[in-house]
Amino acid sequence: SHAESISSLDEDSWYEVRRFRQSLRRMYQHYGRGVLFVETVGGGKTGLQAKMEMVPVPRWVEKDAPMYFKHALAEAAQEWGVHGRSPISVTDDYEGGDRGGGRGGISANSNTKTEKTSRNAVPKGFPYFYVGWEGGGYVQLIETDDQGGGDDGDLDGNGGSAGLGGMGLGAGGGGGGGRGNSNAFWRDFGMDTIAGMMGLDPLKFRRRPPARDGDKARILEFCDKWKEFDWTLELD
Repeated sequence: SHAESISSLDEDSWYEVRRFRQSLRRMYQHYGRGVLFVETVGGGKTGLQAKMEMVPVPRWVEKDAPMYFKHALAEAAQEWGVHGRSPISVTDDYEGGDRGGGRGGISANSNTKTEKTSRNAVPKGFPYFYVGWEGGGYVQLIETDDQGGGDDGDLDGNGGSAGLGGMGLGAGGGGGGGRGNSNAFWRDFGMDTIAGMMGLDPLKFRRRPPARDGDKARILEFCDKWKEFDWTLELD
């Protein structure tokens, strides 16, 4: 079924996304890497499908991500305005346990209803930016021009996840007329921040050209490594 953001997924789909994230994290940890997950959901009627980007990074980058993104979000708030909202600390990691029906999943005794996740932290239809690392993450609610500054988050037509393109904190113009480019700014914010952490050019980081074989070799290499960590193989 169609979903415009990860936070709007039904419970079963949300559960599966968390399982995939856990398995991907375990796979990259096995090879000495960290992983960041990023989603950007803009305002306006875009009709896009939900999209979350997985970004393999050095372990130190994942470890330092909370500090870097807290600082980057603070700067972005000053430039673009988020009605004084601070980033919301969330944990979207899958915790294991039983989920009924014989499937390994979230324990019935876990605090799935009270824990703060991106799914229950975002008001329905509200644009947001999300970044997640092992054990935590941030959700930043985004003010857009078509929001009218309201706080109820009841927007007409939630935009789809633009995914991480690459965003620089200097993107767009600050203040005044710069607000009209807020969607473009947030769309690129996550990737540009990650690129900055690693001292890489943001544009090249988010627009790596495909290999001559159309990335076939990379895809086959990933699939080979993924087999050992694919949680769906546990299903009956």
